[in-house]
Amino acid sequence: MVDHVVAMHGYMLRAAGRSLSPPVGEGRLPTYRTARADVEAVLDDPAVAGIECDTPAGRTTVEGQIDGVVSADMPQHGWDLAKATGQDDTIDPDDVERLWSSTATIPAETMEMYRTPGAFGPGIEVFGPEFEVAGTPRSSTASSASSAATRRWTPH
Repeated sequence: MVDHVVAMHGYMLRAAGRSLSPPVGEGRLPTYRTARADVEAVLDDPAVAGIECDTPAGRTTVEGQIDGVVSADMPQHGWDLAKATGQDDTIDPDDVERLWSSTATIPAETMEMYRTPGAFGPGIEVFGPEFEVAGTPRSSTASSASSAATRRWTPH
C-alpha cells in the first residue's frame, strides 16, 4: 500500500515535468517522506502548481490533480493501513465527506475502468438509515457510502 501511495505521488509529479527524488534513507517511511516533500515543493511553487494538464477526470492544473488524487488517497489508504495493522481506522469527518463527494461524481464508466484492474472491488449498495458494520452500528452516511463505493468493507 505504501508503495502505491509513493507511486501516485510520482505520477502527480509527472504532470509538472518532475519525478521522485531518491529517498533520504532506507525503507518505506523515508521513501514516503521524500515523495511527500517532492509533492509539497510543487505545491509551494505557484508557477509549477498552476501548470495545466490532462487527467482521466479532464483538464485541470497540477495543483488540482494533486488535490483530487493525493488528498483522496491519503485518508483512504490510511484507513487501509490502519485496518490491516489493527490500528484506529477513524477517518476525519471532513476527509470522509470530501472522499464521498469526489467518489459520488465519478461517472459509472470511469468507475468501471477503475474496477477492471482491481483498484476497487464491486460497489456495495447501502440501504436504510442504520446498519451494522463489524459489530459497530453506523448510520448510512458519507462514510459508509464511500466505503461501500470503493469496497472497503462488507456489511454483515
